[in-house]
Order: sequence, then C-alpha cells, then structure tokens
Amino acid sequence: PGLLSLVKKYCGPGARVFDYGCGRGEFPNALSNMGLAVVAYDQADEMIAEAKRGFPKLPLLSKREFSEQFPSLRSTFDLVTSNLVLCILEKEDQIKILSDIKTLLKPKGKVIMSFCHPKYDFRPESLMTKNIIPTDATYDSEFRYEKVIKENGIRFHDYHRPLTYYDNLFKDNGFSVTDVLESEILDRDYPPDFIIFGLAVI
Repeated sequence: PGLLSLVKKYCGPGARVFDYGCGRGEFPNALSNMGLAVVAYDQADEMIAEAKRGFPKLPLLSKREFSEQFPSLRSTFDLVTSNLVLCILEKEDQIKILSDIKTLLKPKGKVIMSFCHPKYDFRPESLMTKNIIPTDATYDSEFRYEKVIKENGIRFHDYHRPLTYYDNLFKDNGFSVTDVLESEILDRDYPPDFIIFGLAVI
C-alpha cells in the first residue's frame, strides 16, 4: 500500500514507469493494472524467464535486452521504481543502478525505492525472516548477513547500512529525498520490515 500510494502521488494513468529489479513480475503487473505504461527489467535471467511465463503481456527485459534497448530508453520515463534491490548489493552496484535510473528518467521524473528497514534489519528476527547477524553488529556499522525466509526456508544475503549511508548515497549520486514511508506493521510483535524513499533528481 505504501508503494502504491507514492506511485499515485507521483504519476497518473498513462504515465510511463520503469521497474528496475522486477523479480517475478508481480509489482510491474500491479502497476500495469493501475493504467500505467510499464517496462520492467531484472538482472537475473531466471527471474525474467519466470516473470514472462507469469505475465506474458508485460514488456519484461532480460539483462541482454536491457543492454540492447538502453539507448532508446533514455529520458523516457516519468517514474522509476526499484524494490528490495539496494540492500542486496555492493556499493559499486548501487551506484550503477542509480546512474541507470537517472538516465532513464525524464527531466522532472521521480523515483521510488524500497529496501529492508535499516533500523530493524539487524535484529535476529522479523515477521518474515530469521536473521543470522554477526556477533559484533551494531546499527551504525555496515555488514553482510544471512536471512532465512520463515515460510519456505530459502536463504539469501543482505547488507545492513545505517540510514545516513543511504542519505549520503542518494545525495552523492544526484538525488534528493522527497518522501519517506515505512511499510505497514502486520504484527504488533514486529516493527516495519521495509522503508520506502521517494526521490527526485537534484
């Protein structure tokens, strides 16, 4: 709901939206159902293959297709979204994504980015995951840690960085923060899992 509320704030029906890191395609499909003209991309070809099977009518780009079409996509989108991507990447990859996003946007375009909430992601457990955290971890430190999804046991790695890291990352790469939202609290025993940033090009 938080993501979709920002989408509605930033653009109306018919606007062009690029979803960067679309995974299995559920979010770009939701955007398409809102009447938006969506193009989506994921670097993992297996994810794109699955998304194309699930949502065959959506324009979904593989890594090769994105590279080939990138010149024609420059400055053509009113909004770029990227969800749960930044927190799994090394800093150089984050900078590459932000550069790509800036290139894709129209001059007054907006960005919506969500990722694991830095205030809470270093706790041993969230509503959705168990987190294997280094013993010396603190909020102000940067570290890589393992997550285990409670529902299916799938394991993957995330990076914890404090909010000041992301403030500086956005500013250093030419973006200002226009909105900050937290995801809904679905269980009173757990804090919000995600944080959502609205961004504009400086």
